[in-house]
Parts: sequence; C-alpha cells; structure tokens
Amino acid sequence: MLSRTRRPINAVNVRAALVAVSALNPGRHDARPGDGLTARYVNDDGRPNCLVAHVLLRLGITIHVLRALDQEYPTGELVRPGVKITETRHKALRRLDPDAQALLGYVQDRQEAGARWDRIVEEAFNPGRLSRRRWYRWRPAALAPSG
Repeated sequence: MLSRTRRPINAVNVRAALVAVSALNPGRHDARPGDGLTARYVNDDGRPNCLVAHVLLRLGITIHVLRALDQEYPTGELVRPGVKITETRHKALRRLDPDAQALLGYVQDRQEAGARWDRIVEEAFNPGRLSRRRWYRWRPAALAPSG
C-alpha cells in the first residue's frame, strides 16, 4: 500500500532524478563494495553516499530514512545491517511503485559492482535492452531515451 500523505514515486520520477544526479557526478562510483566494505546509503559525515541515496533524497526521502536503511537488517541477515532497496520494509519507501523499486534495484546492483554513475544510467535506458526491463514495460513512451 502506498503512503496516503505523499505522492507515489514512479519510474519516470526515478529516471529524471537519475539523469540529473549522474550529470553532476558522471565519473563517480562507489568504492566501498570494491574495497570489501559494506555499501552505505549515508556516509560518516551525514551526506548521501551512493547514487540510490542521492536519487531518493532528490525525490523527497529524508536523510533520516536513509540512515534507517543503513541500520535495517535484510531478511535472513543477522550480522550485517544495510538493506537493499528492493528488500526494505521501511514505511517511507512504500511510496515507490514496483517499477521504480525495480529500477532502483538495478541501479544499486550496478553501483555495488563498481560501475560509474553515468554508465549505470546509460545502461538502464539503453534502447536495445529496454524491452527486458521491468520499469520500462508499461510506459515506453514516457521512458524513451531523450535526445
């Protein structure tokens, strides 16, 4: 069930935020997973750490919620906190429709593999692969690559 107090977030909203955020930091990548460290939504100085966190913040999810995601345990995990966006049970993220959540899950997987932010966005909306992407299935006109 989606939150009644806030507008739902769909894949079109996520795409716009992804494009905007990656344009500000095109060559950036998350070094933590490659260094054997757990990926984090918020870094030690309280700022968003990863592409997904920057996108969620831009879409109105608070830094407080992002910190909570760093402390949430994935299903079946008892040792390391930090939940994937597709597994969270946080009520603030009920605003994400299934396609938006699938898109952010793809982005999270690619960033944890060490991909650059501009490359992640390019791959997510590659016309040759779009028909296989869950977030593209229902809204091809709205999500078609621009320019």
